[in-house]
Amino acid sequence: MITFIYITCRNEPKLEWFVDSLCNQKDNTPIQLVVVDYALQFDETRKELFSKIVRERLDFIHIPSKPNPVQGKYRLTSKNYFSAGSARNTGICYAKYDYLVFVDDTSVMEEGAFNEIVKCANQKIIVSFGYKKLWEMVVENGKRLSSRSEQSGVDSRWNQGDQFRRIGGSQLFGYSASPLSVILKVNGYDEICNTMGGEDYHYGMRVEKLNIPIYYNRKVVFYESEDLADQGDVFTRRDPLLNKEEYEALMVKYNVPTRWVPDGRYDLSHLTLDMLIRNKFWTEGNDFNLAELRTKIQQGGEFETKFDPDMKTIEGLYYRDL
Repeated sequence: MITFIYITCRNEPKLEWFVDSLCNQKDNTPIQLVVVDYALQFDETRKELFSKIVRERLDFIHIPSKPNPVQGKYRLTSKNYFSAGSARNTGICYAKYDYLVFVDDTSVMEEGAFNEIVKCANQKIIVSFGYKKLWEMVVENGKRLSSRSEQSGVDSRWNQGDQFRRIGGSQLFGYSASPLSVILKVNGYDEICNTMGGEDYHYGMRVEKLNIPIYYNRKVVFYESEDLADQGDVFTRRDPLLNKEEYEALMVKYNVPTRWVPDGRYDLSHLTLDMLIRNKFWTEGNDFNLAELRTKIQQGGEFETKFDPDMKTIEGLYYRDL
């Protein structure tokens, strides 16, 4: 019924925090845990380590993030760039159930969260969950015993309305859940956002164009450690500022009639938002059909590892020159 997709790039993701909190709360609902681990492609010993954490308590699969041209050992670029959309699409390919929950690492679920997630799954709704980033977290057996909070770590949507309410697609970020059918309908998370980020709210805005309601549920809370955030590989975020003439030329290239934010910055993340002005809900940046790729992987196939050396970024630079 529910697949949890847990994405990590950290040396110490504290997987035990989430696994213990999930196992404390789970009932007879069929669930699967897919851990998408960037570091696994370089360190196979993590398989044994993570298996010992799970201890056969869950239907569990541990896989590396799929190859892509800007991150990992098959990249074309000279360094690693942020690529969360690719990691999310990896998890989707391995998901066995029809309701997917995306979870960040170094996090633990508040007690009672699982039952509320099951309610969302039964309703098959797209929903974003509440979260708080905390310092000095002490977690034992899946329960947060103590922590220190700061206002900067509170989810920006937390005090904007009721515990459960409808939101716009641009507010779909962080911990979230969606029916698999909707994810596949828009071809997953658009990897045009690779190097920049924003793939989560970009997905939300594309779903919103289908007139599918999106909700925020503060009854589900995830607590995430800020102390443990700065570890593991550093992924660069690239979002260069262009001049007005360069930006307008790209608008013509991508058939963008107007700007989403008229006085917005002339950078690439704003360009991807402007592209959503068009009457389209499908992706620009995925050169694959996610439903077909998912079938291939679930039938034992493998991801492509070779990329065209002449691949270019959204603004026309060669990836090999980055």
